[in-house]
Amino acid sequence: MYDLVIEDGTILSGTSRRVADIAVEGGRIVYIGPRAGGPAKRKVSAIGRFVVPGFIDTHVHFRDPGHPHKEDWGSGSAAAVSGGVTTVCDMPNTNPPTITVEAWHEKAALAEAKSRANFGIWFGGAAGKIDDARRMADEGPACGIKVFMGASTGPLLVDDTTLVELFERTSALMGVHAEDEGVLQRYREHWAGKVPPTHHDARPAEAAVVAVSRLVELTRAHPRRVHVCHVSTAAELAVLDAVRGILPMTTEVSPHHLWLDNQSPLGNLGKVNPPLRPDADRRALWFALGRGLLDTVGSDHAPHTLEEKALPYESAPSGIPGVEMIFPLFLAAVKHGKLPLERVVAMCSESPARIFGFAKKGKVVVGADADLLIFGEPELHKHVAEELLTRVGWSPYLGQKVAPKPDMVFVNGKLVAERGRIVDDAARGALVSPERAA
Repeated sequence: MYDLVIEDGTILSGTSRRVADIAVEGGRIVYIGPRAGGPAKRKVSAIGRFVVPGFIDTHVHFRDPGHPHKEDWGSGSAAAVSGGVTTVCDMPNTNPPTITVEAWHEKAALAEAKSRANFGIWFGGAAGKIDDARRMADEGPACGIKVFMGASTGPLLVDDTTLVELFERTSALMGVHAEDEGVLQRYREHWAGKVPPTHHDARPAEAAVVAVSRLVELTRAHPRRVHVCHVSTAAELAVLDAVRGILPMTTEVSPHHLWLDNQSPLGNLGKVNPPLRPDADRRALWFALGRGLLDTVGSDHAPHTLEEKALPYESAPSGIPGVEMIFPLFLAAVKHGKLPLERVVAMCSESPARIFGFAKKGKVVVGADADLLIFGEPELHKHVAEELLTRVGWSPYLGQKVAPKPDMVFVNGKLVAERGRIVDDAARGALVSPERAA
């Protein structure tokens, strides 16, 4: 007996669509085709609706351990799956940061106990921890090595000597927050005792371009996979476009850099690193998205409370929530004709699975994990706070027209969320690690 049969759904990939049944056993897809024969514990009619692989958000900060008043694995993963994100990868700047083997396993234990989504965990690249990074990312369960070239949040800034050593001595996927610390320090000194007009003025595009140019230089010298996180400027795109397909470098874009700019009336609610940029940069990102020059979408979900955001500019923390808004925002973009639905599937499911080596994620094929979203043609509505499951309870997109969350969200074959609400509070995701050749 099948555990689940989804009947007559329009199954989407990044390049195609077909109408078929999907049968699931033991959390895996075991059949796709005409009417699945035999009984099933659950049957779902998806006639007239789309079925796509669950979204993969490889850039979240669930603050657990260390800051449960902002978010933890329970609340953050509930927000994720409610919005169609069935796999997340958590960043290392928690308390304690995941720059030791012990801290990584402590975080993994919390995720295993609490997370409704499947989860990967980054290992922080740090001075004196190169051997641990090799053990955990090159050979072990970490989804990659995260490097901060400029100070952001947490004690994970690396100097150029450590960065070179990471390039020389490790081989796992390297995810990089690319802002040059030297440029940032110069602007800190310039604005000392003053409030800049916008956060972009304090952390300008120059910092990003210098950092990305350095990454290109290092990747030429030491070829290895580099994933540039939250690309935010046209100038970065120009540097990266010149080596696309030549060097093993891939790119991530965050929704807030596509939907918001540095003139958005958000105040500290829009303070994030890298900053919201001028509208010309935002439009350049959309153009690059349409040309296929951006590979993945990462929410950079980094929640802080409204009380913390109400502090003066220099004290207010950087970061905004967003993990549950990827699906509603991008489906609204599809509705407005800004990009095809297949492109959303490619960027939010297929490409992250391929780049991160999650071989059984990101696709609807026999043998894949049954992480599935079912939804219909969306009718847009005004985004309100009552829809949010993140613990901080706010979003920079409130009031915008967005699509509803998915009708149904399955994680490893289990129905976990319906129409934005958790329906199986006991369901838990599983650790996801890169699959490596034997």
